[in-house]
Amino acid sequence: MRNYAKGYRAENELQHILYERGWAVLRAPRSGRIGIAAPDLVAIRNGRVVVIECKSRAEAFTVEQEQIEQLHEWQKRANAEAYIGWKVSRKGWFFFTVADVVANGGHLGKKFLQEKGLLLEAVAGQ
Repeated sequence: MRNYAKGYRAENELQHILYERGWAVLRAPRSGRIGIAAPDLVAIRNGRVVVIECKSRAEAFTVEQEQIEQLHEWQKRANAEAYIGWKVSRKGWFFFTVADVVANGGHLGKKFLQEKGLLLEAVAGQ
């Protein structure tokens, strides 16, 4: 339950950050367990659709193939921009395009973060 609570807090934090920046934001609770493609967050502003699978991890990790496939589904159905958002303890949020994550075999770690990590401003603007 501890991991779920940590993930929930991270998703909730990012939801509020995006909302404060002028986005309409919807969080899909327990998104991976509802039987249809559903990212953690769907954010819309001025016709632009951004979907984010959120992670809050202290160490490197691998994104599940099913989560990547769900993001691809949103890219296709909603013409959405899809990202993996990684909240790094005491450093904040970093974002990765699905294409970059797939090219790296789904693995996210410190080196990948330094090379490909995007800041919130690059994804959501000011």
